[in-house]
Amino acid sequence: MKKSHGVVYSALLLLLGSVCSQAQQSSASTRDGDSNAGSQAVSNVSGTGTQRTLPQCSGQASRLPVSIAGACKPVLAGTQTQQLSNDLPLHDDGAIYVEFVVPGSACEASFPLCTTPVAINLFGAVTGYYADTNASLHGFVRAPFGTITTFDGPGATCPSYFSTCTTPVGINLQGAITGYYCDAVTCHGFLRAPGGAIIAFDPPGSVFTDSTTGGINLAGAITGPYYDANFLEHGFLRTPRGSFTSFDAPGAVNGTSPTDINDAGEIVGLYYDANSAGHGFVRAPDGTITTFDPTGSIYTTPNAINLEGAITGSWQDASDVIHGFLRSRYGTLTTFDVPGSMDQTVPSAIDPAGTITGYFQEASGLHGFVRANDGTFTTFDPPGSEEPASKTIANGINPAGVVTGWYIDPSLLGHGFLRIPIL
Repeated sequence: MKKSHGVVYSALLLLLGSVCSQAQQSSASTRDGDSNAGSQAVSNVSGTGTQRTLPQCSGQASRLPVSIAGACKPVLAGTQTQQLSNDLPLHDDGAIYVEFVVPGSACEASFPLCTTPVAINLFGAVTGYYADTNASLHGFVRAPFGTITTFDGPGATCPSYFSTCTTPVGINLQGAITGYYCDAVTCHGFLRAPGGAIIAFDPPGSVFTDSTTGGINLAGAITGPYYDANFLEHGFLRTPRGSFTSFDAPGAVNGTSPTDINDAGEIVGLYYDANSAGHGFVRAPDGTITTFDPTGSIYTTPNAINLEGAITGSWQDASDVIHGFLRSRYGTLTTFDVPGSMDQTVPSAIDPAGTITGYFQEASGLHGFVRANDGTFTTFDPPGSEEPASKTIANGINPAGVVTGWYIDPSLLGHGFLRIPIL
């Protein structure tokens, strides 16, 4: 971790011990507006919208800073009975939870992606997508103070039910966001600056830039996949100045799909062989590509890489059971399953210290997990999630260990959440 990151990280950890602000404050929502997703709150934005009135900061009371939670009322997990409140999880994991919904989002039980966070930066800014009344997807960014700004790429269109206008995939330290959007003809990559300006881009030769995976690093370098005129998938690297490098992993026959990039410029992802089976790869800053698979894997899906070069993701065995893995910078592979998991353990993100988050399946549904760098697990479901058949998907983790993702409530509607550990 760079020294400057360490200073900010330490400051954030101190903030996590401060008192929760209980001032009532509505969150502004703008369309294509300016939302500083760094360390500052958004001000002077046009248009208004509210999150749920005083969302509960449950877990440990009176310790959540307004800079992370926004307006909230603290709730000590375990102090309410299930008969009086549905906001009590099956277990108190000692963390604070903040629930949020993008103003203007709507969903149905058959399509619960009301608010779907996908990534979080050091300061606690979150990006993701939400569904409108037509189940079409748009981008959002939630600033550290809780203000939510919605946005779409230039010329984005959602012509039909369950269509994609804009889908972010990553956010960096400064609050720059990348992802993809679709117009009336095809889909393009985008870079949204911290101030709100959006640049569209396509790698040379792309007929469809489908950055459903990929990411952006501290310097502003972006990676993701695109499709050529033969609809074959390739990886790309876009430099901060906007130049492109296209690449394919050795052995790729049916495509190369990058999934993440770290601040050192190392790219991780998967490629598809002649049988369309997935295998892992890591691309060094000099362009050298190393491929890998856990022993026994018939399909490997790397999902994230941290600054230290540690990679996490999932792999599938011959019995179709999905396991998690951790690959060190030196190539050592450790496979793991969340205790009690059935059929799948899916890591999604890793922080600089090697803490991993993701989700797993067991008899009652899908649940979130955190795996510490010593291999110990904590499992969780946010208060308010459906019980007992939970569905919790953890998608991102920042250097302070704050996790973001989404869950489904008893009405089968989706909500975004922050899980903040008490250190």
